[in-house]
Amino acid sequence: MGHLHSLFSGYPLTEGALVAEACNLIQANLPHELILLPECMYQHLAPQGTQIENVTRQSRADLVLCDIAAESIGREGNVSEHVRFVIEVKRGSAPNSEINSDLLRLHNYLFAIQNGARAFLFVVSESSAPGRFVKNGKSWLGSHAIPNCSGNFRVRRTVKAAASFSGKSKAQYVCLVEVFLEGQKTEKI
Repeated sequence: MGHLHSLFSGYPLTEGALVAEACNLIQANLPHELILLPECMYQHLAPQGTQIENVTRQSRADLVLCDIAAESIGREGNVSEHVRFVIEVKRGSAPNSEINSDLLRLHNYLFAIQNGARAFLFVVSESSAPGRFVKNGKSWLGSHAIPNCSGNFRVRRTVKAAASFSGKSKAQYVCLVEVFLEGQKTEKI
């Protein structure tokens, strides 16, 4: 992300460009037992007839990782039995309401499905730390409530790229945020 920002510093990357770059990086490091399905409809991630609150028929998950058995089904079929990870990508400069909307959508997916899948939000911030998830250049520790629901999130990891040690205020940051149901135990990634 930092490399792309340095090439196009006057033009903030679109969310679509961030999703594409995340897709490339995940695909390049994907274990053989998983497949990556970009831009997958939420209705294909849930058993037929399952309603996910605040998710429309047109809602798409940015990135979905499934076990290899979903390969023959593809992203246009129902892969609900094979979903392992659902990932949304958001710019760090996005309004809190948009970030909250993604967190809520992921929580509502987990609540409706409860099949052991895990839900993450990648927060990508160009040239500044996303204050909601990063404190003093490090992940904001602890469990934090998601507004308007009983779920919570935890910043699992924060990575940064800076031109120098003194340039932390202008670094590129990516935060891995995991969404949990109320009372759900946190597991290692």
